[in-house]
Parts: sequence; C-alpha cells; structure tokens
Amino acid sequence: MKKVLLIVLVVLLLGGGAAYLLTKDDKNDQTPTNTESQPTTDTSSEPTASFSPLSTEGKDFVATVTTTTKTGTSTAKFEQDGTKTRYTISTSNTNSQFIYTKDTYYVCGSGQCYKYTAKQSNSSGVDVKNYQYSGSELSSFKNSAAYKGKQSCPAGTCDVWSVTAGGITSTLYLDDQQRISQVESSQAGTTTKITYEYKDVTISLPTNAKSPTTSF
Repeated sequence: MKKVLLIVLVVLLLGGGAAYLLTKDDKNDQTPTNTESQPTTDTSSEPTASFSPLSTEGKDFVATVTTTTKTGTSTAKFEQDGTKTRYTISTSNTNSQFIYTKDTYYVCGSGQCYKYTAKQSNSSGVDVKNYQYSGSELSSFKNSAAYKGKQSCPAGTCDVWSVTAGGITSTLYLDDQQRISQVESSQAGTTTKITYEYKDVTISLPTNAKSPTTSF
C-alpha cells in the first residue's frame, strides 16, 4: 500500500508470487540413461505464499512514519480511530497536529486550533490516504509483487513482498493475520518507512477551534 508531504507512500502495492519448476526433455541427447529408480521429493504439502493483505480502512492503528532525505531524517505519527484520523509532526521547535473527520479538519499548533471544511483539505499539506490502504488498492497491486520469504518485522515475523510500480520500489511486511506491519519505499533519493501498530485509539476533537475565517 501513497505518501505524506514526503511520503511517497505509499505505495503500497501488492501482489502475488508463484514458484515454477522447469524441466527439459531433449530427444536428441544420445547419452545413455540410468534406469535405476531415483528418489523423488514430494512438494505437494509445502506451503505456498499467498498475497492477501487486509485493508487498513476502518481499523484502529498508530503508524510511525520515518523519512530520510539528503538533509536529514524526520518522524511523524499518523493515528486512526476508525472514523477520525490525526497526523502529528514533531520537530525540535514545533509540534503541529492535523485532525480529520468526514466533513471537517483541524490544524493545531502553538496552543491554537483552526477548523476548516473538508473541501479545504488540500491546503493542509497532508494527504491521509498516504497512510491508508483500501481493499481495491491492494488488489490492484497483485500482478506486480514478488514474495521474498519470511523476515523479522515490528509484529515479530512477517511475510515479505517486494513491489515496483510507477517508478517506486516498495517492500511490504504482512503479519500472521495478513495485516500490514511495515512498508518501506524509495524514490528520488528519499526513503520512507511506515510501521503500523494495531490498538485502540481515541481521537478527541478540539473544543477551542477558531472560525475558518480567522487567518492561521
């Protein structure tokens, strides 16, 4: 599974991998064959990786976003409680927060919050879709992913898939429930890592938000 002000998020794209056993029968080969029976290996019971990631839509989670560029590394937090989302950017000097609902969004900083309509969301500089993966989006990636086996991840051990699409190469980590545990992406010298923690999240709306007619 798109990409914050930085995130190239995103990206996340998925797919299915398959393994093939190739054999060759050359009728012109005159080399005598050994008629002794050879041991065979039964692979019918071996597990086959299947790409079936679950959508993040409607789920409670906290996603930590780490972005590295030539100038340094920044960290942000994206939280979702099922109906609302909150994006927090922290630096050494400021702590800015964006809260989104279906109809409105809030921008908070320096102890003050401002409320805007959903139609004005593009001016916020944050696209929440960069951290969410819908079922249709995940399905659209199926034909462009390669299975990389099991590797350690924030959830413990994950099935790992590598995908390249639109010039972006991403690595997707799925936990034992097929939830997205981590996504790593790279493009034009910028690398982004998103780690997901699924837990109960409660997002409260600001009660001191000023009218959107007030300048920020």
